[in-house]
Amino acid sequence: MAPPEKGDILVIPVYSQSDEESLIDIKWQQSLRSKNAKFYQPRAKNQSKGDEDVLLYVQDSFYKDENSSNFVGKLPGAKKYGALQYGQKNAKGESRFLVLHNKDDKMYQHRFLVTTIQGTAAGWAKDIAGQFGAKEMANNVHSMGSGFVGDYLKNF
Repeated sequence: MAPPEKGDILVIPVYSQSDEESLIDIKWQQSLRSKNAKFYQPRAKNQSKGDEDVLLYVQDSFYKDENSSNFVGKLPGAKKYGALQYGQKNAKGESRFLVLHNKDDKMYQHRFLVTTIQGTAAGWAKDIAGQFGAKEMANNVHSMGSGFVGDYLKNF
């Protein structure tokens, strides 16, 4: 699976009621405060890479709320990549996943994969996260102290 890159064309399905079944809650620490945000995992496709599945996390106000100025349907292509961040296994881009969210929120990359494996994520998303090594990551993060150790999401 080739990693998504800046400039790739992503096809993101519109929100449907069935997306509620795989809504996940990401929790993190920021400025000595506990924070959380809800994320959907629409089954996005990378049209630039032969319609490969993309592990994409979209904060609820970006996906469900059509009245929001951040709604994914209102963001032109260049702005989408401005709002997108990514996490990955290494500098080669292996196991890259994308996150569309409020970039004022500073979350560690592992939060997404670990929550996907341990939470109520869609089956296909759990499969991809499993291929990315999320189960091993969950075990390692738990032993290290997940609130204070990790790599932040990166900008394109």
